[in-house]
Amino acid sequence: MINTLKHLAFILKVNLSEIESIIQNIDKYYTERVITKEGKNGKTKSRTINPSHNRLKVIQKRIQKNILLNVRLPDYAYGAVKGRDNVDNTNVHKGKKYKFTTDLRNFFPSISHHHVFKMFRLNDFSPEVSRVLTQLTTYKGKLPQGSPTSSTIANLVFVQTGNNLSLFAKQYNITFTSFVDDLTFSSPVDFKEKSNMIIEMVTKDGFKISHNKTNYSRNPIVTGLIPMNNYLRLPDSFMDKLKDSSGKTKEQIKGLLLYKQKVDRINGKIK
Repeated sequence: MINTLKHLAFILKVNLSEIESIIQNIDKYYTERVITKEGKNGKTKSRTINPSHNRLKVIQKRIQKNILLNVRLPDYAYGAVKGRDNVDNTNVHKGKKYKFTTDLRNFFPSISHHHVFKMFRLNDFSPEVSRVLTQLTTYKGKLPQGSPTSSTIANLVFVQTGNNLSLFAKQYNITFTSFVDDLTFSSPVDFKEKSNMIIEMVTKDGFKISHNKTNYSRNPIVTGLIPMNNYLRLPDSFMDKLKDSSGKTKEQIKGLLLYKQKVDRINGKIK
């Protein structure tokens, strides 16, 4: 891959002196925002994101485009992957009678700079280049939410665990996909007794499971859609949102309609 800092600077179209300056003053290039939303039972949930800005954001976009997107992700990865989306992810599980879904809790904050450095090294970047790329893409020792590179890096860090899950799934005729922090398993045969083994494989590697988002059932919502036997079903919440146009811009309404059209196209309702 990239073995020297000089080569890295060339790829990123930036001087090494600027890279060093940004790393030394990294706090100036991040902001902190707290996002709150109402969860179940009226409880308010909040999470902190750290979007990058100014020159660091520009450089991170170049890292994303010129470096990270050149690292091939496994076929089971659908989230934050060019040319794939949540509809494609759900469609893989259509026609499978039994489904197991779970969510990686605090996925981004749980990924440390050590994980990121190790990921770059495993992808054949030199120690020196791996160190600098890690410093440019992590903040306060972890992967920041809201930065251009974070979702792809999260996918790449998860590859080792994901590959183990994929091998396990194939062994038992189970289909496995990941959508960043959402994991889905499905099969035409009952595999409930394997669900605890799946959880153990995930937690063994240091990731945490959201138990309230862990379900073994026949018709769960999988990344926003419900995979049925022969079609994908839009949840009632989406249909209600589509019917009620109040407070929505023309662009938002258009986006909802285009989304429904893609689902209808996959279901064979339109060509």
